Amino acid sequence: MQQKQRIDYLIKQERSYITGSVENDGGQLVFYDNINDELHYLDNLKGEQLEIFKNQSWLKGCCFNFGQLETKKGLLQINVGDLIRMRRRLPVALEEMLKELDEKTFIKLIKQLNLLSFSPFDCVYSYNQLIFLTNSVQKKGVSFFHFDNEEEICALQHHFERGVHPQDRLEITTSLGKRILITGKY
Repeated sequence: MQQKQRIDYLIKQERSYITGSVENDGGQLVFYDNINDELHYLDNLKGEQLEIFKNQSWLKGCCFNFGQLETKKGLLQINVGDLIRMRRRLPVALEEMLKELDEKTFIKLIKQLNLLSFSPFDCVYSYNQLIFLTNSVQKKGVSFFHFDNEEEICALQHHFERGVHPQDRLEITTSLGKRILITGKY
């Protein structure tokens, strides 16, 4: 699976977008994320990829000056009440760990997280030990990731070895006591 295919697979995950409505805050247009109760000033999102819901579908574009969205159809004015969404970013440590996994292990991990009602975008804490071992030929260690889907917590430990016999061991444990083990050798 190429990197582009992995990104497409991740974009289809639950909670991969921040979605909200546009409001006026003292004369400035803001994007209100009603799930996280956060405001994003459109002026601060210049150059960011956004999507606007128009004619029953999402239209992609780039946030431009003065509340405008540059799309394939030209410049659109973003108005109060418009529904827009922005892609969430994964924490760098988690993103790098996912890049390191072989295709089968990557798919297994995402599917198992999904079966437990978690998304990679629920990650609230990430530590990737492998990032710090760039100069080592033989790499061995453990990375830690925590996820919160607002109903329960999930801890992921990534035990890894890189070198002659690369392997991954992923241990998933939820706050309700569910446990899953995924192994990968290549």
